[in-house]
Amino acid sequence: MSIANPLQMKIIYYSSPSFADCDFPLVAALQRMGHDVRYYISIASFSKRSTLIDLKTLYPHTGIYPATEIYPEFSEFHDLLDLSRVYVVNQKHKQKYHPVNLLLMMRMIIRFMLQKPDVIHLTRPPYLTQKLLYLMKRKLVLTVHDPFQHSGFANKKAEADRQLAFRHILKLVLLNDRQRASFASHYHVPDSHIFINKLGMYSAILHVQPQAPQIPMRRDGRGQPFILFFGQIVEYKGVEYLLEAMKTVHSHYPELMLVIAGGGRFYFDVEPYRRLDYVSIINRYISVSELVGMLRACEFAVCPYKDATQSGVVQTAFTLGVPMVVTDVGALADAVEHGKTGIVVKPCDADQLAEGIITLYSDKKKLLAMRKNIMETWMPDMQWEPIAEKYLACYKYPGQ
Repeated sequence: MSIANPLQMKIIYYSSPSFADCDFPLVAALQRMGHDVRYYISIASFSKRSTLIDLKTLYPHTGIYPATEIYPEFSEFHDLLDLSRVYVVNQKHKQKYHPVNLLLMMRMIIRFMLQKPDVIHLTRPPYLTQKLLYLMKRKLVLTVHDPFQHSGFANKKAEADRQLAFRHILKLVLLNDRQRASFASHYHVPDSHIFINKLGMYSAILHVQPQAPQIPMRRDGRGQPFILFFGQIVEYKGVEYLLEAMKTVHSHYPELMLVIAGGGRFYFDVEPYRRLDYVSIINRYISVSELVGMLRACEFAVCPYKDATQSGVVQTAFTLGVPMVVTDVGALADAVEHGKTGIVVKPCDADQLAEGIITLYSDKKKLLAMRKNIMETWMPDMQWEPIAEKYLACYKYPGQ
């Protein structure tokens, strides 16, 4: 329930399913603080199953609809969000350039204008007809989830859209301070246009009923101990180094399995690893309920990235009290405190990764202490209200 707020702001929050796990709790915090937040989320055939959004079937009409009117799956979060102010921008046609989609974007922008918001909060740079949003540039705020494009994800059109956004949007929010200087230098962004905030707990996953993981059982009937990689399979994730590292880990602890859980195409020859009886590869979309079940059952999670900014993987794992082994890229070493909430190792080094996994698995007291540190130190510092307060300060111009 929201509280009365004499300084209520009218906020349009426009995002996509890939950020739902951090958008839901942020929007919920702003709503609880008494602000008028209207949350619009674009859904198309290629994004109907992503993070918290698990829609088996795409609604067969293009348009802007109340979320629960066309997707009852949103009702699972009724006790978190004010769903009466959540809207789906539904795209029947997959092609971005389809005339119906271009018209839909224009209709959406007109709708935004007519609502006369104080701020329009974006999580992706505008593209195609969305660029009409630059007509309201003083109202725009953009959260830059990835200050730099990931390896294997280079896209000239996307980069052109990013550069245009960084020139025209006067308030750019980065989610870590470590990359501020390099981002400002690379994109020639004035320091006054950059605001620093952070990700909080991905608390929306606590509203999901966990599903028992389908992991091989030992002969004694107990679940086999396993460590977990989860997320989309893409080149910058460094999965090949983790698979190589497991050969060394297995020679020390043959009972320990590695579970690779996530959809996407493997960018290396994965077949030799599929034949290893201590590796389980689940190469498909993993629902949130499945993921919660896996995280509750695993020993710890591993993030072997080659490059990164911050990672929602850490927030997801820590929200369930799961320590992590991560590589020292982007701001991962800031998110995971070495020796206290996890282990940090060099990137692109299978030997270092194996050593980190062995160090953590071999010391049950250390592992339990890390879980306790996450619960007692990390979680209290990751509440969304202080994060929402920082966004509200960013939204306001001097004199407001």
